[in-house]
Amino acid sequence: MALNLLSGLGNQFGGAGGAGGTDGQLAAAQQAQSAQSDQNQAAQIAAQMQSEQQKTAAQIHQIQEETKTKVAEMYRETNLNRAKSSSKLHDKWVQQMMA
Repeated sequence: MALNLLSGLGNQFGGAGGAGGTDGQLAAAQQAQSAQSDQNQAAQIAAQMQSEQQKTAAQIHQIQEETKTKVAEMYRETNLNRAKSSSKLHDKWVQQMMA
């Protein structure tokens, strides 16, 4: 009776013979494979995040450059319009002085 009880406990905890070692090795191999898979997924996600950050930085840079160009164009147009207005005003002043 005690022998059967001990034998039953041995089977519950990996067996009494070589079969328990094989099960343990299989479980360890599966656990290592799962850990490697998790590491691969983490590396892939990190690479995707870095790629998205680079893409976002490039988009921000493009928007900044376009904004600089637009502001420069507006500044140039403003100065040109001021010069034209000033010239017209000067011409009218000269006409008034000559009249």
